Amino acid sequence: MISDLLVELAPLLAEVPLAYGSDPQAVAEELAASAWGRNAVESEPNLIDVAMLGLLGRHQLVVHQLHGAASQHAAVVDLHALPDTPPALLRQPWLLEVRQPDEGARLFGDTLSLSGYTLDGTMFLLGLLGDGSSVLAPWRPRWTGEDLEEGPRRERSLLIDEGHAPPHAAWAREAARYAVVFGLLLEAEGSRLGIEEAPRGEAHEGLPVRTVCLRGPVDVPAVASETGFAWRGAVERQARGYLTRQRHGPWLSLARWQYVSKRSMWRWVRPAS
Repeated sequence: MISDLLVELAPLLAEVPLAYGSDPQAVAEELAASAWGRNAVESEPNLIDVAMLGLLGRHQLVVHQLHGAASQHAAVVDLHALPDTPPALLRQPWLLEVRQPDEGARLFGDTLSLSGYTLDGTMFLLGLLGDGSSVLAPWRPRWTGEDLEEGPRRERSLLIDEGHAPPHAAWAREAARYAVVFGLLLEAEGSRLGIEEAPRGEAHEGLPVRTVCLRGPVDVPAVASETGFAWRGAVERQARGYLTRQRHGPWLSLARWQYVSKRSMWRWVRPAS
């Protein structure tokens, strides 16, 4: 898991001064080489991005560890409006992981861990897959903020389709969608996601852990224990909950998100995996 790699990196990261200069890429490359060896970094360059995640996320990165059906929840939730600013989760380096990967739990597709950090205006999505391989993809979201009315479902969106490049563009699109919906669920009123600080014994060295579970009954798809993939038959036509924006305050200048636990026809981009 990405969090395990960050724990290995922690002693070296603690030695890096807070004012480390203007070239974080060079610092991350040196950190990765010191932690795992230059040969390992040459064969797995994404280790540099793990180091970058740790470097940029010092003193603020939190591991969100998803239990059971909580890991699938974002995949069955639709949006009835698009945010005009990033969810709080995405405004700093972030990390999501399943709690029980050996039992088939996945965030989406075959993804066990998903993280992101922003550098020079581009967010870099880093994922760890069930076969042990890693995926890195750029993402340049456009926070357009429009309401999504009933009608034909959107096949594409400037929010999640910008900045991706082969060969991982399809994965990046799914990862971006998951990150946006999950981030909004964390702050939405009525959300069924319950978040607690993990017991001290479960925290990673230097990394606070928050456990994420589902509270109350939520209609989620069945999961095959041998694969961890959700059965999507009923999701083809309907989402199993949605997020809507409510304007309020002076001149309706403020907005809050509301989760509605109700089936509805898809309006936004539907997950593919």
